[in-house]
Amino acid sequence: MSNIRVTYSGLIAFSVALIGVITGTIFVIMVTRRLSPEEFGLWTLIGSLVGYVTIIEPIVTYWTTRQIARGERVAKTAISTSGVFSGVGIIAYFGIALFTAYTLEVDFTILLIASLLIPLTFLTNILNSISLGYKPQHVSFGSLSFEITKIPLGIIFVVLLQFGIIGALITTILASSIRLILLFILLKDQIPGTINFATIKFWLKMSWLTVYQSSYGLIYKFDVLVFSILTGSLTGIAYWGAAAAISNLVVHSRSLSQGLYPKLLATSRNEIAEENFKRTMYFAIPILGVTIVFVKPMMYILNPIYAEGFFIAIIISIRSFVNMIMGFFMSILESYEKVDLDQKAGFRKYMKSNLFLTPTIMILISVIYVGGLAIFLVFPGIDHTDEINLVVGWSYILLFVSIGFMLLSALLVQKRYQISIPFIPIGKYSIVTLASSIIVYLIIENYLIYTESVYDFIPQLIPIIILGGIMYFGLTYLIDKSTRNLFTSILREIKNKLR
Repeated sequence: MSNIRVTYSGLIAFSVALIGVITGTIFVIMVTRRLSPEEFGLWTLIGSLVGYVTIIEPIVTYWTTRQIARGERVAKTAISTSGVFSGVGIIAYFGIALFTAYTLEVDFTILLIASLLIPLTFLTNILNSISLGYKPQHVSFGSLSFEITKIPLGIIFVVLLQFGIIGALITTILASSIRLILLFILLKDQIPGTINFATIKFWLKMSWLTVYQSSYGLIYKFDVLVFSILTGSLTGIAYWGAAAAISNLVVHSRSLSQGLYPKLLATSRNEIAEENFKRTMYFAIPILGVTIVFVKPMMYILNPIYAEGFFIAIIISIRSFVNMIMGFFMSILESYEKVDLDQKAGFRKYMKSNLFLTPTIMILISVIYVGGLAIFLVFPGIDHTDEINLVVGWSYILLFVSIGFMLLSALLVQKRYQISIPFIPIGKYSIVTLASSIIVYLIIENYLIYTESVYDFIPQLIPIIILGGIMYFGLTYLIDKSTRNLFTSILREIKNKLR
């Protein structure tokens, strides 16, 4: 669908992501300040367990986005097939949950309640894949409903009723259900139709490729399980989960590229990719700067006991930035590939295509990363290292592996499609971010007072954040023409909407 507006949908997604940062942070604070490190570690582990059984969902979601972006009506077929797959996922989850409960001696009831997340995850992912090919901004609206409803539900089940980790699970389950209802309403024009068994047959025929593509995620998510089993600790995972929550601020900048993939599927034009990359970096670079400068206060807000692990969050945030760039290049490689337009294409053609190349790269990343982590944890004498330093080593392994493969993906895109990287604008954004960050850091170090109450602490941060934003956006507006054009287009769009 060539009428997808990449910048428009991207800015909506980014705006929603910023709202999500606020609401998500509030929810994480509720959880981290009311759960023990062991319970928060289990909360993080549950996220990985749910991820293990969703390896089969790309069999449907991957092709759904590509087909809908090219004008095919496969939404009803996709939803029906995904519902069947979720049943398979639940059965697999019970087996993994029983093993985990026995190995780590955790309450199986908690893992049983978490199983409700599996069908919700399957349905959410399939509706998001339909939205990405149809109207990418619908993904953002769904995410917004999820983030907003988490707050009142969290206050009820986590704060007032003090249900602990079960309260956090109930909150997530109910908020996910509300998101599903909204997505069904937004996609009501796409869902009508018949179930096309020929399409299902094609998906199943190509399941070897989609399972291969998603297997890297399964391997990657073993990191949390490997760490917990080899160290016997949930506290280390709690530090990892808290640091990952902070790094999510950087991850959200990827939302600016939300509409790029379906747009390039419909029309493979380099200038679209180049412009989107520049826009993404315009926001991603200062977000990384904000994360690094405010990392210690943010970790303190989550829970003072995690503040000493702030360096972990810095490393993971840099890795998230690197991973965002790599994801951008991987998206270009896959969106420019046309082999699936021929549904009679054989195994050899797919083996030579980017649709096979990109997951191969991701699998290599995951294997090297998880393998490196396992070797690190069984290294002689490592068992005498304290948990924070173990997690620091864990984060360094992830960062170095990610940097190597990010450079590889950039070289592949440059060699095959000659995408021009806007180094001059990126240099401007980096210099302004560095200057603004230094000033903000000095203010934090000299004037910020760490109080026990978050209600007294957070108000101190707000004016400092606003000052940093004014410096960055103001200076880039003055020195960069493309920034002025972006602001002009945003104002024009707002005026058109208000008419």
